[in-house]
Amino acid sequence: MTTAKKILTFALCLTCLTAGITGCAKDKSSSDTKIAKSTSSQTESSDSEKIKELNDKLEKLENTLSNILGEDIFDPADGDGNVNGEIHPIYDDTAVVEAYKSGDDSKLTDDKDKYILKELKKAVGEIIKDGMSEYDKEKAVYDYVFSQTHFNDDSLVAISDESEDDESYNPYGFFHDHSTICVGNATTIKLFFDVLGIDSKIIHSTENGEHAWNVVKIDGKWYHLDVTFDGGNEAPDYAYFNVPDTAKDDGSYPWNKEDFPECNSTDDCYICKNAKKLDSVYDIPERIKKAMSDKGKTIYMSLDVPEGAGSTAVAEQVTNIISNFYIDDYNVSSTPVIDAEDKVCFGISLNSADGDDSDNSYDTDNALGIDYDKLSKAFSDALGIDYEYEPDYSDNNIMG
Repeated sequence: MTTAKKILTFALCLTCLTAGITGCAKDKSSSDTKIAKSTSSQTESSDSEKIKELNDKLEKLENTLSNILGEDIFDPADGDGNVNGEIHPIYDDTAVVEAYKSGDDSKLTDDKDKYILKELKKAVGEIIKDGMSEYDKEKAVYDYVFSQTHFNDDSLVAISDESEDDESYNPYGFFHDHSTICVGNATTIKLFFDVLGIDSKIIHSTENGEHAWNVVKIDGKWYHLDVTFDGGNEAPDYAYFNVPDTAKDDGSYPWNKEDFPECNSTDDCYICKNAKKLDSVYDIPERIKKAMSDKGKTIYMSLDVPEGAGSTAVAEQVTNIISNFYIDDYNVSSTPVIDAEDKVCFGISLNSADGDDSDNSYDTDNALGIDYDKLSKAFSDALGIDYEYEPDYSDNNIMG
């Protein structure tokens, strides 16, 4: 499940527990409440114990939500209007990697490192098979990390009573508690890659809040890999699996480009590798309809860049198009649009949910030369929905 859904779940929990505590306080001053009626035999002492127990749970939830967000949500903003958050350390996996490769764990003095090593060996044995390519190993690790850390509705694993220590920022939190924030995901993935001989680094961006992800070298080329920002629910949608700099460099989480290799290839980008070519933009609605009938969760598509249009302009226009509709009973979301120079690649995820209205106005150049009446009719014919797109573009139509 996505980080956003985690945040929503915990926010609801906070609300419920706060209401519960307030209710308990009212019970002590009034005998006319529902709880007082059903618990008339309880003593004032037991009420106090219950309030203390709920307060303890509330504090745990506050800490968990703060860790997910990477900031203290209950501290006042500073003079600039920003909320200062904790910056988590990057786990040093050197000792565990050496123990894994040598088969000798006698130099490991930390019990948590010993636990990480034990679980790492078990996991590698389960997911890595003989004959796998670097890409296959990378995807196996990605799928495993996604499946083990995404939030489980049946259990508030992030506030398990098994440990009072928050380890969500390192591999111990991953293996032991199955609960990680972005730093925990990135350090766990790097740990796997280090023992598998796959070159990788961690980008730890702290300028606009905290976020961490990996860059990985596959078949001699570097890519961004961000499992935390994967938009999938039960299954990943690979929104940030081997994407180029252009897909990550949107200003949200800046990094020092001089410290990391350039990521400019799309050869092993999951979205591009799995995209089915569309003849035109008007085929998008029909492709979505087919995915709905096949109960597909995420569909990947590509469009050729028309001669003279420019891939950047086309990518921007496609981004606007696929962000500009909703379907009743579905939660529709899109992956980044990947600029692959001669084509653009993108994905659309379909999950059962209530749709939300979107702002239907954009200001963009018509790089694809779209007849929007025709596009609206295509959506109506295929999906039975109204699609009103009224761009305000200049007379300088790239396709004439």
